[in-house]
Amino acid sequence: MSDKADLPIIDLRSFINGSEHQRQAVADQTMSTCESAGFFYLTGHGIEESQFVSARNAALDFFHAPASVKTKVHITTVSHHRGYVGNFDVAPDTKKGGDIREAYKVALDLDESDPDYLAGITLYGPNIWPIEFPHFQTQLYNVYLEFQNLAVNIFNLFAVGLKLPADFFTDLIEKPASVMNVNYYPAHSPNENTNSGIGAHSDYEAFAMLWQDGVAGLEIETRENIWKHVEPVPGTLVINIGDLMARWTNDRFRATRHRVINISGKERVSMACFGNTNFHAPIECIPSCCSPSNPARYAPTTAGEYLMGAINRTYAYTKTG
Repeated sequence: MSDKADLPIIDLRSFINGSEHQRQAVADQTMSTCESAGFFYLTGHGIEESQFVSARNAALDFFHAPASVKTKVHITTVSHHRGYVGNFDVAPDTKKGGDIREAYKVALDLDESDPDYLAGITLYGPNIWPIEFPHFQTQLYNVYLEFQNLAVNIFNLFAVGLKLPADFFTDLIEKPASVMNVNYYPAHSPNENTNSGIGAHSDYEAFAMLWQDGVAGLEIETRENIWKHVEPVPGTLVINIGDLMARWTNDRFRATRHRVINISGKERVSMACFGNTNFHAPIECIPSCCSPSNPARYAPTTAGEYLMGAINRTYAYTKTG
């Protein structure tokens, strides 16, 4: 049995530019894999590989910098979930303990006059950046904006697949509470006994859009509780369903557990941007996902309430502030 995950490659370009028949075919294929694996490769996403490579190089300049540079932009220096995250700062898998992984968090860059920021709404506000690396800000935020454009198309893809009005998600994603993690995994050899990586978890957002730099490390857990490698495929992104979307679809979509273990012998950089709604968006069972014989399993909530609950469970800084 192969230890590689057998995931479909879905061509978003055929959905965006195709005929009505082609659009529906792509949407149907997407629904099938969202209901089964919860993961797929995406091609035709429209983001140039050179943008990712430039952002990776800028990120490495920062992650290779002294600790004194990183602590000035640590996530604890602001109140709205931005900036540098160090080793052991995050523990998605409590059995494993804190992750040995560094990251930098980027989100929608809003002015300090934004009413949600003034109201103290976490996930809204200005980004923070290391002044030592001005190119770091430019490269990372450009990629973040590209991911947000892509997220709109993915939400549209889901709307068609779920037999919803084409504009079902439009008003709910105008001011997305979406974060991008630029992840750095130091080099470890296969013979090292290391905790390097991210512990087993499912993402708590609607979905994730992941770029891998060619160094393997991502693994997903099958329904048979077998871990399979998700190998980097040139020109594609990895898309996976998160808990919020699983809840929204009454568990029709599957939020699959996954982890990262970097024993490649190389340092690894990935960029994971999460597709989300507005912070205040109501999350109630999507009409096409429930019926009298399949009633809603979850009480209505808001995206912000759900996301903040997950952040408070996962991040060390929320327990010490």
